[in-house]
Amino acid sequence: MTKSSLLLLDKPKGISSNYALSQIKRKLNIKKAGIVGVLDPLASGMLPIVINEATKLSRFMENSKKNYRVKIKLGVKSNTGDNEGKLTYDKRKLPSFSIQEYKTILKKFHGDYAQKPPMFSSVKIHGKKLYQYARKGLEIERPTRQTYIYFIELIDINVGFLDIEVSCSKGTYIRTLVEDIGSLLNIYTLTDNLRRIGVGEFTEDDMVQINDIGPEINFNKGFYDISEMVSDIPSIEISDNDETLLRQGLQISFKSSVDSEEVIIRNSAAKIIGVGYIRNSIISPKRLLKID
Repeated sequence: MTKSSLLLLDKPKGISSNYALSQIKRKLNIKKAGIVGVLDPLASGMLPIVINEATKLSRFMENSKKNYRVKIKLGVKSNTGDNEGKLTYDKRKLPSFSIQEYKTILKKFHGDYAQKPPMFSSVKIHGKKLYQYARKGLEIERPTRQTYIYFIELIDINVGFLDIEVSCSKGTYIRTLVEDIGSLLNIYTLTDNLRRIGVGEFTEDDMVQINDIGPEINFNKGFYDISEMVSDIPSIEISDNDETLLRQGLQISFKSSVDSEEVIIRNSAAKIIGVGYIRNSIISPKRLLKID
């Protein structure tokens, strides 16, 4: 059995996240694996893939901040927010702001940020995904969503282009952010290139190329123990006897300073065996893992 683990794949531009997942499953000869945070085909970068029992912990990564490097094209927009859609060119002159003026405008997006999901997205309205309406030329009213921008920085300026880095919360659409930046710059904009360079505390250096993955999991290159997915969640260690009781679906008594919150449960060998809830010194199992 292939060991349960987290893979940080450097997805190349031009393939779907699901295709990348299928390639990994074929290379490792595994059936159970999933994606934490899908990337569009035109985006590259960090695609977290959870393998076997790691799938049961994926929600802890889903809420992690996402870091992106973005190239913004000035003077043009499209119905998809990127170069793949129907292009409309702006007749207005390109802005001639100073570096500081650009930085001041970008700073306005820092913090709470409400945005509408783009029409070319998988958000469901009235039982259908938005892109299903968009492909028929329909524009559907959609509610704004509250997101958060942890930081947004100007990296480079070239004629007709801005390069920025963004750290944002789950559910933030970069294509929409780019269009909103254009509104403040008073110019059409679209996302010319998008690369995810980090998820949570993981960075670009932690990824592995798809061609460098062999038939075996290599924890020295791109693969990580499942404990890395829940490093910021309180954990407790229980006895072998208590583990047996939990696996029977029973509650156990456990004295701890942690109370009224979710905890990661480890066995006597310090291996993660599941997730539970502790309240008034009683642990209730929520989801248990099979140990490799």
